[in-house]
Amino acid sequence: MAKKRAIIGFKGVALAPVTENSITAYKTEAAIPIQFAGSMTRTPKETKQDIFYDDSLYTQIQDVTGDDVEVRSAEIPLDKLAELGLGTYDEATGQLEADFNIAGQTFAFRCVANTIDGLPMYFNWRAFDLTGIRFDNFATKGASITVCEVIMTGVFKRPQLASAKPYAIRQPKDDGSDLEACDAWLAAAETLPAL
Repeated sequence: MAKKRAIIGFKGVALAPVTENSITAYKTEAAIPIQFAGSMTRTPKETKQDIFYDDSLYTQIQDVTGDDVEVRSAEIPLDKLAELGLGTYDEATGQLEADFNIAGQTFAFRCVANTIDGLPMYFNWRAFDLTGIRFDNFATKGASITVCEVIMTGVFKRPQLASAKPYAIRQPKDDGSDLEACDAWLAAAETLPAL
């Protein structure tokens, strides 16, 4: 009997800096893991226009340019933010000099989703334009524990290379014999078209 693949969790986020995104090539560096992923929400970015002639609908134009994305993590260490190119980290003082009004930072966004039967699904969105990072949940109430969430916002888009699909999905074999290969795929650099 085939494994049940219904998704019940979200983990293993990794961001691979995109070094080339053109009409002739797509390349990333190796992925940088981000621990403690909490949730991800996606909202399609689309425009619709109805064109009427003779008082009837002549055509309907719909353009989907990507997905607005918000990813919440319990924390992202400051040295990881620097490793992603989002600031300069001073290890001696533990200080990150950063500007989170980000422009022009594109990553391949990879993650793992747990399933009912324990065999995860692996996702690779090839163009994630990071638009901002913010921190949330500073306040506490009484003796409650509050996590300082890091919230990344951005847009999933198509790569410019026409032959590169917007995302790739990997599914382990039912017996789990290729889980190590799937984990390696999550962290690897990527080149399209393949050399």
